[in-house]
Amino acid sequence: MDNPRELPKRQHCPVCNRYVKPSTRYRIYPCEKCVKKAVDDKGHRVGFFNITLDGHGCQGKLLDSGKLTRSRICFIKDMSFEAEEAHFGGIVLRPIPKPNKRTVKKKDSY
Repeated sequence: MDNPRELPKRQHCPVCNRYVKPSTRYRIYPCEKCVKKAVDDKGHRVGFFNITLDGHGCQGKLLDSGKLTRSRICFIKDMSFEAEEAHFGGIVLRPIPKPNKRTVKKKDSY
């Protein structure tokens, strides 16, 4: 797969390793079963949806209470994700990379 636009032969959920539909645009995204397990930073189940009928915007909602949330960050098992508007509508959860010790700069101490 030398061409970045070439469809991968197989693609897996980063959480549970189930097969997901291959995508050239979204190389890493969770499967539907794992998306249903998403929680906010307080452990409340959360879901995301488009704000407009034509598939624009991204809004979070606490599933147990129905309250809207401003945060687009969620957690599935030990992984962090950010919800975003998908190309042509819909929502996709994209993994948030964990900080690498080499890339984290320490503040100078005085």
